[in-house]
Amino acid sequence: MITRAEAAKALGVSKQAVYKAVTEGRLTSKNCVDGQIRVNSETMYDEWTRNSQSRIGVGPKSPGETVDKPALRSREERVSPRITKTSEAVPDYNESRARTEHLKAELLELERKQKEGLLVPAADVEAKWVEIVVMARTKILGIPTKAKQRIPDLDVDAIGVLDAIVRETLEELAEQAPEDDE
Repeated sequence: MITRAEAAKALGVSKQAVYKAVTEGRLTSKNCVDGQIRVNSETMYDEWTRNSQSRIGVGPKSPGETVDKPALRSREERVSPRITKTSEAVPDYNESRARTEHLKAELLELERKQKEGLLVPAADVEAKWVEIVVMARTKILGIPTKAKQRIPDLDVDAIGVLDAIVRETLEELAEQAPEDDE
């Protein structure tokens, strides 16, 4: 005679399964003098297989057979990644929801900053800079003419030299400008 816990271990099932089988009368048991319920170890295997439903991988083990429990695995190992048509892993629902909420919050923040005037469209910024550069170029190209007006003694050759220097400087600046990404 063995305890219900020992019977569960020997059968390779849970203690609750053995307790239930004893209360339903599917396993022969006996109340001992110490008050504990003991299971008949000699008839236990036969009674269990005859009176209990067997499931794949569950049920009694032969007396010499040990129960191999699978090693504990991490969540990443247990959950195989779902693959989409593009062969990318699909994140689980909670991760997707968190990312979506984060992106929504970022969009709302950008919208708020735009309404406050802290953000402007890139096209507007580019247009304003083009306007500033064109105006600066025009003013710089006008330097030789202003010099002739303020210094009347300058001859045509001196004005030509000043004009050449200004144009050469503007060309050098244009060559050093970064290329357009578009």
